[in-house]
Amino acid sequence: MNTILIIEDDETLRLTLGGFLRRQGFEIDEAATGEAGLAFAQARRHDLVLLDLRLPDIQGLEVIARLHEIDEEALVVTMTAYPEVRTAVAALKAGADDYINKPFDLEDLASLIDRALETRRLRREVEWRRAQADTCELDGLVGDSPAFRELVAVTQKIAASRVPVLIRGESGSGKERVARAIHCQSSRATGPWVTLNCSALPEGLMESELFGHEKGAFTDAKQQKRGLLELADGGTLFLDEIGDLSLALQPKLLRVLETQSFRRVGGSREIQVDVRFVAATHRNLPEMVKAATFREDLYYRLNVGAIEVPPLRGRREDIPALARQFIREAAQATGSLPPSLNPEVERMLVQHAWPGNIRELRNVLERAVILCEKGELTASQLPPEITHAIPPAPTFSTAAPQTVATLAEVEMAHIRTVLAQCAGNKTRAAEILGITRLTLRNKLKEAGEPDIG
Repeated sequence: MNTILIIEDDETLRLTLGGFLRRQGFEIDEAATGEAGLAFAQARRHDLVLLDLRLPDIQGLEVIARLHEIDEEALVVTMTAYPEVRTAVAALKAGADDYINKPFDLEDLASLIDRALETRRLRREVEWRRAQADTCELDGLVGDSPAFRELVAVTQKIAASRVPVLIRGESGSGKERVARAIHCQSSRATGPWVTLNCSALPEGLMESELFGHEKGAFTDAKQQKRGLLELADGGTLFLDEIGDLSLALQPKLLRVLETQSFRRVGGSREIQVDVRFVAATHRNLPEMVKAATFREDLYYRLNVGAIEVPPLRGRREDIPALARQFIREAAQATGSLPPSLNPEVERMLVQHAWPGNIRELRNVLERAVILCEKGELTASQLPPEITHAIPPAPTFSTAAPQTVATLAEVEMAHIRTVLAQCAGNKTRAAEILGITRLTLRNKLKEAGEPDIG
C-alpha cells in the first residue's frame, strides 16, 4: 500500500484530503505544521508528500529542502492558493515534482498523484536497468578475495575467445552469474542470451525445446516451433545442469557443437546457426564419464574453456560485500531503505558453512530484510542453523589427533539437521538450504539416505 504524508494547516481541507485518499486505497499521515510533517518524514518513509506552501511555522520551500535531506528521493507535490507562475517555479526549483493550485477537484488531484507515482516507478525501473547495464561486465559478481580475483581473471580471458565453456561448481555457487558475465564481456554481448535447464524437462520435451519441431512431428505438434538453438543464433546458449542431459540427447548436442547445424524434430532441412555454448554443472563429469553416464567426447568438447567456481566457504572474505549487496537488492524490491548489518550478524554470516552457497546467503538475507523493523539486521532475523553455528575458539592439544570429518560429511550433517528442523519436509528444507528440491534429493541419494517424502 502506498503511503502519503499530507502537510496542510487548513484542518477542513486536510481531513477532506485524508478521507478521500484513504478511500482511494492510500495509507495517510496528516500534519498541520511543517515541523510536525518533518517529524512524520523522519519516523517513516512516504511514497509521496502533499505539501501546502503556506504554513504557520516554516515556509514550504524550506520544508521541501529538509524533506530531501531526510530522503533524497522524496516525491513532493505542492498545493498553493496563490496560482502564480513564480510560486510554482520556485517550488519546482526547490525540488518539488509537481504542483496543483487551490481550489482543485479531488479527482484531478488523484490523477496527478497517480501520474507522479507512476513516474517514480518508471524512473526507478530506468535507473535499475541502467545499473544492470553498467554492472553487466561482471553481472553482479562481487568480491575481492584471491579466489574471486582469479575467477574474474579467468572469466575475462575465456570471454574474449569463442570456445565452448564448462563451468563447474557446487549448487548455488554462482555458476549462472559467471556464465552471464562471459556473455556480457564477449563480442556477443548485444546478441541473445538464452538459457535451458537440462534437469527441468523430460527427455521428449527437452529435445523439442532445444531443437524445435515441425508441424505434425508428434501428436501435440499443431504448428512449427523454433527451438532455443535458433533463438540463440548470434548469441549465447547457456545449458545449466548439463550433467543431467540424457545420453540419447548428448550425441545430438555434440553434433551441433561441432557443425553449428541441426534439424528440427520431424524435419529434414539442415538449419545453420552461430551459437556459443556455455554449460554448467555441479556434478563430477569425469566420474560420470568413467561410469558411462556422460559421453567422453562431449565432455572434452565442452571443457575447452574450463572454469571452476569456488564455494562460498572458499572465499569467506567476500561474504560481507555480498551480504550488503543482497540487502540492498532485497530492500529495493520491497521499496524500503536498506537496513544496516549488525557486526555480530556479519560475524555469524562469515563463520557459517553455507552448504547452499551464494543462493542460500541471498535467501537468508531476503527473509531477514522482510523481518527487519528497526533499520538494523540482528541475529533474531536469521535462521537458527546460522545463529547456533558459531564454532568455539580453536584450542591446541598435545593429545593424539582425532579423525577429521570430510567436507561431504559436514555438509550431510547440516542437511540432516535442517531436515530434522523441518520435520522431514524436503521442500522447506531445500528452501532454507538455498538449493532445489531435486538437488536435495540427489544429495541424499548420493549419501545413501532413504528417500522418504
